[in-house]
Amino acid sequence: MLIYHFRITSEEHEDFLREIEIQPKQTFFDFHAIIVESAELLYCEKASFFMTDKKYKKDKEITLKTDKRHIRKYDEDLDKVVTDTVTLPLMKNSKLNQYIEDPHQKIIYEFVGKEHHSFFIELFKILKSDGMPSYPRCIKHIGELPKPPVMPVPIPSKPPTPKIVIPKIVIPKPEEAVKLDDLVENDSELAIIENELGSLLAEEDTAIIEVPAAVSDDEESYSYGAEEEEMEHIEDYEDIETLDKRFRGFDNESDDF
Repeated sequence: MLIYHFRITSEEHEDFLREIEIQPKQTFFDFHAIIVESAELLYCEKASFFMTDKKYKKDKEITLKTDKRHIRKYDEDLDKVVTDTVTLPLMKNSKLNQYIEDPHQKIIYEFVGKEHHSFFIELFKILKSDGMPSYPRCIKHIGELPKPPVMPVPIPSKPPTPKIVIPKIVIPKPEEAVKLDDLVENDSELAIIENELGSLLAEEDTAIIEVPAAVSDDEESYSYGAEEEEMEHIEDYEDIETLDKRFRGFDNESDDF
């Protein structure tokens, strides 16, 4: 059983080297998987193999995912250059021996993830398998690719306290305020007020002043005596002797007037 022995180097990192053995009837997807594993590549978004000439000039492309390309070519029947849309072959459906035409075939492998990597691949030799090892396999491993920085997981913060918006009261400027001179007089309202004031004044002039009736001499003298000496309640006096002195001789006065 024949085995393809490939040597892989990095375009960006000179100290990177991998040597891979794989069977001719295995697919480009198997080749892609062993490269990703040996180089410790992560987060693959897309990847492609490009068959090249001896100077690594790209020709046929084999993709990881379904993709289409617009190709310009000369059409002999129409005698002009036309643009065709072609669907590129997939890695999982393409075997290595279908595209290897040179004993020292050169290939470019491009990996697109968090970082872009480009590798030069060369068929180093074709040999017979010794025993029954599992293929594909990495038989030489030198150098490492720089790992993309791991972003820290953000710690969710407390939701911001909602701001209380106090409506702003707009105070008019002095020059914008309404002046008394600008007020418009209402003649009809002034006439009504004057009529009401005239009616009130007329009512005051015609008001009747009541004079109290004359009081007789007997009533006047009785009232006068009552006001002159008004008896207080006996309970208001704490000292009985004082009360006794105040009204002493009251019974000796004559009842004749």
